[in-house]
Amino acid sequence: MYYQLIPLSGTQSRESGWRLDLPATVGRGSEASLCIDDDSISRSHCQIYLAPDESLQVRDLGSTNGTYVNGERIRQHHSLFPGDVLQIGSLTLKVHYASDTDPGIVKSAPQSPSSNKTQQINTVRTPTFTMHEVTTPAKKWWEFWKS
Repeated sequence: MYYQLIPLSGTQSRESGWRLDLPATVGRGSEASLCIDDDSISRSHCQIYLAPDESLQVRDLGSTNGTYVNGERIRQHHSLFPGDVLQIGSLTLKVHYASDTDPGIVKSAPQSPSSNKTQQINTVRTPTFTMHEVTTPAKKWWEFWKS
């Protein structure tokens, strides 16, 4: 699963959007994970992260122009769902979730055939013992190492 922000409007229009590596700090400062050169965006504007329950969350980092989810300004943190509209300064973004197994996703290079070999599993039968074998062993413990 990966998360993507797709621009709907704003000065930094990109058709493909940005794929997020979480946690991601969005801002115009060079230390931001997602650096967007727009004067309406603070240096550290907001943070997008996974909460302990694995829900996608956004948190405003004290930005000047605020962070909005579906037109509502958020003060602390807010859940993000697929299709939500996130506004950061003058930039409007749509939240998108995708799976690495979705069609059209470039998969990593396949492994070499030698590393994908399946080995046969040998089953071991459960031993059964009679009461005589349990109480009087046929060999002493040290004799097993000689064979």
